[in-house]
Amino acid sequence: MGSLSRIAVLQAAATLALAGAPVFWLQGRNVRRRTARLEEANGERAGTLAGAAPALRIIGLGESPMAAVGLADQSLGVIPRLVAELAAASGQRVEWQTAAKSGATARFTTEKLLRRVDKGPTDLAVVGLGVNDCLALHSARRWQQDLQQLLDAVRRRLEPNRIILTGIPPMQHFPALPFPLSSMLGLRAALLDSVSQRVAEHESDVVHAPMNFTERAGGMFCSDGFHPDATAHEAWARQLARLL
Repeated sequence: MGSLSRIAVLQAAATLALAGAPVFWLQGRNVRRRTARLEEANGERAGTLAGAAPALRIIGLGESPMAAVGLADQSLGVIPRLVAELAAASGQRVEWQTAAKSGATARFTTEKLLRRVDKGPTDLAVVGLGVNDCLALHSARRWQQDLQQLLDAVRRRLEPNRIILTGIPPMQHFPALPFPLSSMLGLRAALLDSVSQRVAEHESDVVHAPMNFTERAGGMFCSDGFHPDATAHEAWARQLARLL
């Protein structure tokens, strides 16, 4: 099935699923009430790994996983782990910086987060977004518009050689989400992720990295059953390093 056909099918299914909106609202309220709120990890969000010149510059932008929510330290997050993988593989000096915030959407990242990173040429920009856009029930059209605006803004500020769009995780497997809320959000995650993939197919400097490393439903989550744990971040970084 082509990406456009897949989007159409997922759009129809996601629209039909919204018929259960009253149930989803009640379940969502209960989830928020009973789920512990984990904080963004302490630690540095920028750094340099020693190595040979020329230096590589890597920037991470995103929502709560990119902000290392639920982890013991920022160093356990996906970007520091990815940087360590790339530095070890290349022997080059690597400079990195992360701008991320719990609750961030694509539009918020364009308007607020991007300005937190230094301007200038960048080898790699890694964008990890989508869950909050799903939770806000943003349409596929809005997601595509917001994502395109973000990509354009990233190009203007960072002049990246390559942009990685990380996949939106399969939310139907989040332990914190009860059925049928989990199924509805899983549909929306698949829909927005298909849009991300289609955007990447039409942009020569963009690569879509599907989140395909989840080994088992209910595995690799923090205590809240919603955010990826340190094992998941390690697998995520390893997947991105292989892609690169």
